[in-house]
Amino acid sequence: MEENKHIEELDAFAKKYVKEIPQEKPSIDFTASIMQNILAENKSSFFTPKALITKKGWILIIGLLLVAIFVPFKQMKETTIKLPELNFSFFDKIQIPNLFESFAVSNTVLYSIFFFGLMIMAQVVFLKGYFDKRIH
Repeated sequence: MEENKHIEELDAFAKKYVKEIPQEKPSIDFTASIMQNILAENKSSFFTPKALITKKGWILIIGLLLVAIFVPFKQMKETTIKLPELNFSFFDKIQIPNLFESFAVSNTVLYSIFFFGLMIMAQVVFLKGYFDKRIH
């Protein structure tokens, strides 16, 4: 009860104090001056991104890599690395029993997996659109 009385006293004091404060009137061109300040701030903080490596630099790097790769191999008459010939005929001799022959999946499970995949794809598409809009 006493707490409410204290709150009411504070409320009355605040109302009285607010009434005593004279209202400030902004100048006629207040909005225009604010907009000029905002535009000046935007122009001063305008940032143009610059590439760390220029196009000429990339061309030089790619050219040097190509020279480093192809010049030594062009001068060699025979290869220095000889890979052994692999025989994969042993795969024909391996007999794998039908592991999944007795494994049966109902149509309901297949439908649920299919629709689960569709829902994940839909979420990816919608979330990508959402974040793309948020970035731009």
